[in-house]
Amino acid sequence: MPCRYGTSPEHRIAVELVEADLEIGFNLAGLAESDLADSRRILCDAEDVYQDILTRVAKLDQHDRDNLAPLVRELRRTIDLAHPHR
Repeated sequence: MPCRYGTSPEHRIAVELVEADLEIGFNLAGLAESDLADSRRILCDAEDVYQDILTRVAKLDQHDRDNLAPLVRELRRTIDLAHPHR
């Protein structure tokens, strides 16, 4: 069966790890908005996930980086909006 992301399982896994991190990042940002008592810690975790995403995306080919860029930008925006002091 052909791979949806390319020719190798390693490539598919690399893309799926970014997708999973994006989902985690969005969930953390949403959680921070609803749990004000722990929002600082949660947003710190979201920032860590965001940095991991940037590292993983940098290792992908240009086509994959271009495809993921809108979601990465939206996550950055979501995290920034979740900060209570901004």
